Amino acid sequence: MRDFSIVTIVFNDVANIKKTMDSVVGQSYKNIEYILIDGGSTDGTQEEILHYIFSCAKITFEELKDSRKYIEAIHQDYPNLIFKFLSEKDKGIYDAMNKGIDLATREWINFMNCGDRFYDLDVLRKITSGNIDPYDVVYGDTEVFYTDQDIGVIKKAPGNIAKSLRKFGANLIHQSMFFKTKIHKLDPYNTQDYKIASDYELVYRLFDKDYSFHLIPITISIFHTGGSSDIYAIFRTNETLKIAKRYNPNTIQVFFYYFFALCKKIIKKYFPAKILKKLLMLQK
Repeated sequence: MRDFSIVTIVFNDVANIKKTMDSVVGQSYKNIEYILIDGGSTDGTQEEILHYIFSCAKITFEELKDSRKYIEAIHQDYPNLIFKFLSEKDKGIYDAMNKGIDLATREWINFMNCGDRFYDLDVLRKITSGNIDPYDVVYGDTEVFYTDQDIGVIKKAPGNIAKSLRKFGANLIHQSMFFKTKIHKLDPYNTQDYKIASDYELVYRLFDKDYSFHLIPITISIFHTGGSSDIYAIFRTNETLKIAKRYNPNTIQVFFYYFFALCKKIIKKYFPAKILKKLLMLQK
């Protein structure tokens, strides 16, 4: 039976953690190892996670050491659904995500970070109904929800990964990607060279190693704007340029798409809200 390690990383986001947990725990397909990585939150996020777990699961292991807290638990009604919760200081987003990879034991791994959620409660069931076994990475579409505009737009994932990577950004969102866990353990996120676009570099790296990618024709996740990728939008775009130049020999093409991406970021940041909403409505 196919199984999943779903990882949620969070730091000081008590307002959004429950909706993400509901999205995972509420999946109709219950063969899940749910891993929550907290960066040492001080706003009540830890307490909210623990209250959620204690209300529906039986604790099977608990370890408290200095500022590190780790527990494991089994859902009371669904024994195939287990929780792993780790809270300790980390060195950033991808360091936290790598901790999730270290704890993962199921066949497939996905990162559904705090504030985001699965598109519906049957996503995992839909994925398991297809023939995903021959592939190393499977992915699908994403509804990007523009929080400041209160509107969601479906972003279609590319069918041709090679063609997409020759452009800029690849239009792949990690919330809508599932990796074979054994592969992700061999190729974790690069935390040394990239601070905010390491998920993009990972796709290039795995593609260069000839791992197989497969598009699933469904919408997998809802990704909310306003997180670190948007707060540091220009920095991420510049870091993406660095990655694209490293892997793509066509420098002219890379800079063309970089200029286009940079213009989009500037427009999004400085255009009047009413005009942006009209443009998003047209895109929708």
